[in-house]
Amino acid sequence: MSAPPIPASHDTLTLDHDENPLNFSPVRRWTCTIIVIFMTATIAFCSSIHTAAISSISEDLDCSRTVATLGVSTFLLGFASGPLIFAPLSEVYGRNPVYRTTLFLFVVFNLGCALSPNIAALLVFRFLCGFFGSPTVTNSGGSLTDLWPPSHRTVPLALFTAASFLGPVIAPITGGFLTEYASVCGRPMAMVSSYWPNELECIYAKVFFRDFWLVAIISGSVYAVMVLFLPETYAPRLLHMKARKHGLQQPHQELRVMLGTNITRPTVMFFTEPILFLLSLYMAFVYGILYLDFTAYPYVFQQTRHWDAGVSGLTFLGIGIGMTIATASSPFINRIYGHHVKKLGGPKPEARLPHLIFLSWLIPVGLFWFAWTSDPSIHWATCIVAGIPFGIGFVTLFLGITSYLIDCYGKYAASALAANAILRSLFGAGFPLFSREMYDRLGAAWATSVLGFVAVAMAPLPYIFYRFGPRIRARSTFHQRTIEEEKGATNTS
Repeated sequence: MSAPPIPASHDTLTLDHDENPLNFSPVRRWTCTIIVIFMTATIAFCSSIHTAAISSISEDLDCSRTVATLGVSTFLLGFASGPLIFAPLSEVYGRNPVYRTTLFLFVVFNLGCALSPNIAALLVFRFLCGFFGSPTVTNSGGSLTDLWPPSHRTVPLALFTAASFLGPVIAPITGGFLTEYASVCGRPMAMVSSYWPNELECIYAKVFFRDFWLVAIISGSVYAVMVLFLPETYAPRLLHMKARKHGLQQPHQELRVMLGTNITRPTVMFFTEPILFLLSLYMAFVYGILYLDFTAYPYVFQQTRHWDAGVSGLTFLGIGIGMTIATASSPFINRIYGHHVKKLGGPKPEARLPHLIFLSWLIPVGLFWFAWTSDPSIHWATCIVAGIPFGIGFVTLFLGITSYLIDCYGKYAASALAANAILRSLFGAGFPLFSREMYDRLGAAWATSVLGFVAVAMAPLPYIFYRFGPRIRARSTFHQRTIEEEKGATNTS
């Protein structure tokens, strides 16, 4: 049998059927999908496990609670800045080289967190964990689109969303019990002070170390599985590798140009696009509330109800259940989208918003519910259940607005989502810093109500963009540019 002919130029070079990740067998695609989802969940888990050990960090490293809380903020600041660098790198070198390099460094810097001798070292390592952990999350969505055609992406993307948002909710539960009950040098952590009056005599007596050891073990295990079983899935990179194998030179944009575009375009779009500015502000506010809850819930259940750290962590199950319900509802939401596509006469971006007109109000409902049932005189279960509507509103809002931005900005969606992610991370980093003082001064009821009033003011945004979206898009520079380029591409083809 004769060898297949070598393509004459890069214009005629294509991936064979078996080489295209979209044509992988179902077993192989699901294996890759599960690995990517676990990678995302690990980073998300790490982002908030720090909150379970804030009291221990404050005591063990001799700093204030506010300074101890900075570990959450520095992680999210690193998470905000990482994609600006690593997104273009993944376009040049593919998904796997970025995954393998950054996830390895993520594991290493979590070990640094576990062995930090002082608060300054811990904060630096937390920033580096966020910085090198961010590409794993931001590129994971791209990996799923590499593997699944649009008609089959609903379930994989729903699982990816669940991993992204349930990770931060599960971490305080795990960290709370680990902080309270894990064994240290053969004895419970809660009894450490009885056995070691001078805790420095045993490095493991520092309670918070175990949280970061857990993250290092989990991420190290996920890293090993990723290296062994996750192939490269980015089609342009596979095509480039095939061209090089055949001795062909494929043109690609210079990395320096891509880095410059990646940094400047999201900023320009954020300040010049009302759609992106308002919806990103809304998403960032809600995201900030999620990370503020990691301070608010311990305040309500540990300080006012005097619960232990482990049991207090279980109170996040309300939010987790709400997020799970929203994720499981994705197929139903897709049917709503399909109905409105027909109603609007085509796949208009506004078809992504009708369900949000109602579900966005679940966020202020959950906040006011939590606020006025937080008093110890009211049964604890009522307060926990308040997290369910918040969790439902949170996930559906993020999925709907993200899809709306993608539909609006087409090839510029990556820049729009980058701007959205940066602002979101900045809010997530900032909210925990003032939350403790706000709750101390106003009390749980009024502090949470303040957030509820802001959420009420923002809840009409989905209706505004559904009702007036076409007019607003008509004045959008980047949206109009997207339409013109799509028309040009259609005419060319």
